[in-house]
Amino acid sequence: MTSAAPVSAQEGLVGFASIISVYEHRVGHACRAVASHLPSLLKSFPAVGGTVLDNACGTGAATQEFLKVYPSAEVSAADLVPPMVQSFKTIIATDPTLAAQVKDLRLENGENLTYADNSFDAVLTNFGIFFFPDPVAGAKQIYRTLKPGGTAVVTLWKTFGFKPILWEVQQRIKPANPLTELPLMEPWCDPKKLEKVLTDGGFGSVEFSVVKEGMWGKDKADFVTILLENFGAMVARNWTDEEKAKLAYVTSQVVNEMQDKFCITDGEKVGCMMEAWAAVSSK
Repeated sequence: MTSAAPVSAQEGLVGFASIISVYEHRVGHACRAVASHLPSLLKSFPAVGGTVLDNACGTGAATQEFLKVYPSAEVSAADLVPPMVQSFKTIIATDPTLAAQVKDLRLENGENLTYADNSFDAVLTNFGIFFFPDPVAGAKQIYRTLKPGGTAVVTLWKTFGFKPILWEVQQRIKPANPLTELPLMEPWCDPKKLEKVLTDGGFGSVEFSVVKEGMWGKDKADFVTILLENFGAMVARNWTDEEKAKLAYVTSQVVNEMQDKFCITDGEKVGCMMEAWAAVSSK
């Protein structure tokens, strides 16, 4: 099978910025669900007070989930994508409680953070490190800004539950084409890659756990919409307009015919199971 053309971290960021308007619906809700597990991984975070950096914060999902467990924590947040930072600012502005909890929100590069050394009891990087052109530089910044004894949690996708659906769709529309891969994120599915990045960044041992959460639609039709929001970008490079025009119909057809094989359900909700790696390491 021919490999997909490599995608750089910078290309990934550009693509990420382009989907802000549908981010929460497309994949953000699954990232948020994974973020809800992160507080339980911090065994030494202060029960009262404490400082945390939401690194590559996006629209602030990790912050919001963290504060449900540690409401007295003081949060700083940073992201390199201006629309993401603006979206988070808008969320903060409409929530007085959140506004009191988030100390500052900065537009800055995770490879060159401006926070002082030894600032945080925890640094959370939820589905962000693979966007760094130099992830080791990013890991060094995480390590530098942690207090001694502080804990870093970094998440990555382990498996993508929508891929078998995409491949079935692809086999029906363009069977001779190499099966679509995710060249930016899939190399990170091997935890050894992240482990090396973190240890090269200064950390010692790294512990991994697996978090399972669904990518959900409110019903079958909504799940098909979520799939199309993801699939459109994945086939944009090498499908003809005629082939792309078939994508919506065939995706709906596959979900209808093969729901029991590829999907999970919860009442009216229909989705697919996603797995994430959560890496934990202390300074």
